[in-house]
Amino acid sequence: MSTAEHAYLHARVSLFAGKLLNLEQTQTLIDRSGTNSLVPQENTMPDTGSGAVAAQYAGDLDQNNVTILLKELAVLIRPLSGTSRDLLGYWAHRFELSNLKAIIRGKMAGQPQRVIEQQLLDMGSFTRLPTAELMQSDSPAELLRRLEQTPYADIARQARHLLERGEALFALDAAIDRRYYAGLSRRGIDIGNSAGQLLRAIIGSIIDRVNLVWLLRYRFAYSLPPAQAYYLLIPSSQRLNGQQLQQLAQSASFEEAIAHLPAPYDRLLAGVRNNTEATLRLEFETWRIASNALRHSSFNVARALAYMVLRERDLRRLRAIIRGRNLQVPPDMIRAALGLPLAAGAETGLAG
Repeated sequence: MSTAEHAYLHARVSLFAGKLLNLEQTQTLIDRSGTNSLVPQENTMPDTGSGAVAAQYAGDLDQNNVTILLKELAVLIRPLSGTSRDLLGYWAHRFELSNLKAIIRGKMAGQPQRVIEQQLLDMGSFTRLPTAELMQSDSPAELLRRLEQTPYADIARQARHLLERGEALFALDAAIDRRYYAGLSRRGIDIGNSAGQLLRAIIGSIIDRVNLVWLLRYRFAYSLPPAQAYYLLIPSSQRLNGQQLQQLAQSASFEEAIAHLPAPYDRLLAGVRNNTEATLRLEFETWRIASNALRHSSFNVARALAYMVLRERDLRRLRAIIRGRNLQVPPDMIRAALGLPLAAGAETGLAG
């Protein structure tokens, strides 16, 4: 990046970083979540209504959240070019892949077009998917053939191969996600110097988390054989290499896999009981790495990615808090669902 690009990006990220919520602010919002005015205006999300699901850790984002993220991302990438712009733009396309999966699921289930459209996120200027053309497809196979004429051609070919083999829908979803994360890893590698090191730490922690959570799910929730579970993982890693993942796949139980984790994951996941707890702990590690990059570096694209990762964390937490407010969920139940520290004595109350 040029000096001007560095200066602009540094200033914008520093300005945006002031919006991030620290633990004390988040705890206050949970305790007083019955008051709408306590949620920052730019973070406010619409009520989900009395029919909302119970407050819980939510890996998904609604349209309002995605619009906020993409609006801020558009500001950050405005002066950028080359690999830096490509990396930040590619990060956003994770949300568009959720649209692709929704269209594929809808076509396989024979859903009407209007039903499918209601599930799609508006990507604004980041749109690369020819949604209207894909929606006109008569079958999932035709949809994937059309997709091969788009920037998602490599994903389409892999997904079509699995479809022709009669694989389950989750295998199609996994193939799409696997290709995406492999592409994200490649783009991080393409950026050198200290920014590249920070990027690889952030992206690597995300990929390690996804690989480990997928492995545990495939083996002990879906009961897939070790070889198949390993095959479905992302062909990239940071602190979890392929040999270690293969060994973990041979574990006979969830508990055995956790007991044989290599450092630092043996410490990070000590005592976890299920995949939800594992996901939360691993995400906290990604947030720690991103926070470190944001606070202790300057004038590089890694700070921008770190901010986007932490901003998404905040929006997801706010969404869960609002869900809890709508359902009058006790504050410590919201804390427990988000993996946050509980008030003194709350563990006993929740256990009871």
